[in-house]
Amino acid sequence: KLEKFFGAAPSDCVLLVKQDMSNLLSEQEATLQKHEYALGLTPMKIFLSHKGVDKPKVREFKETLELLGFDPWLDEDAMHAGVELERAIAQGFRDSCAAVFFVTPNYVDEQYLAAEVNYAIAEKRRKGTKFAIVTLVYEVDGKKGQVPDLLAPYVWKEPRNDMEAIRELV
Repeated sequence: KLEKFFGAAPSDCVLLVKQDMSNLLSEQEATLQKHEYALGLTPMKIFLSHKGVDKPKVREFKETLELLGFDPWLDEDAMHAGVELERAIAQGFRDSCAAVFFVTPNYVDEQYLAAEVNYAIAEKRRKGTKFAIVTLVYEVDGKKGQVPDLLAPYVWKEPRNDMEAIRELV
């Protein structure tokens, strides 16, 4: 049936389909998404949300993600002088397949950070499984960052070190 109706050859992919074929569409969509990622057809741009004071740590993550083949969106690199800030941030989210929130004690859910949370949630609603929201909560000098209320429904991680955080991202 797969060969006849979808033009799929046995060597194209492996689908685990129930006998009644009730999961055919979901299996096919998942397989196509994996192929899109593998062929570089799906953007692997990752928006890095952070407070300016935490930028040195975020720069290190940006460099590591680039080495792993991702295309991180970091404000200082992605926006040229004179660009309208709010529009550039919104475009950064539209171009991304994920948003990473670096929540330290410095991260306060106000102004642009609040807008970034809103943009991420809007992209998650629009793109569904093709957009991930990753929240990393850090402790600095005995104080832990507070996860913004709108991000609370999403699972967040409290990595013990940067390597553990990278594993969570990848």
